Amino acid sequence: MVKPGSHMRLRRGAGRLGCLFQLAIVACVIYVGYVVFDDVTAYYRYSDAMKQETRFAATRSDAEMSRRLRAFSDSVKLPPSAREVKIVRDERRIRIWTEYDAKLRLPFYERTFHLRPSAEKTF
Repeated sequence: MVKPGSHMRLRRGAGRLGCLFQLAIVACVIYVGYVVFDDVTAYYRYSDAMKQETRFAATRSDAEMSRRLRAFSDSVKLPPSAREVKIVRDERRIRIWTEYDAKLRLPFYERTFHLRPSAEKTF
């Protein structure tokens, strides 16, 4: 007859707690990624909209480009300071830029990033 314990190891349950801890870490990473993803994509989409406006700068006025970029900043839910677009034209170049602060708010952590999307084109 086999003695109970000679072939079987006693388990303390550490494997279940380790799995729960790993799931909590994965959930935290997904949450932070989701929060950061929105802000990062809004920044790159706004920067891309500026580049698009520089491509059509020969056919659009500064006021029209500024109006379009203000509307775009509202659509991607950027802070109000992102609406203050600056446009400088020379004979052969156009430059569009703005500055705004984006706040990253997480439980137990908050940080403000100063962002400066811009676009420039020579024609």
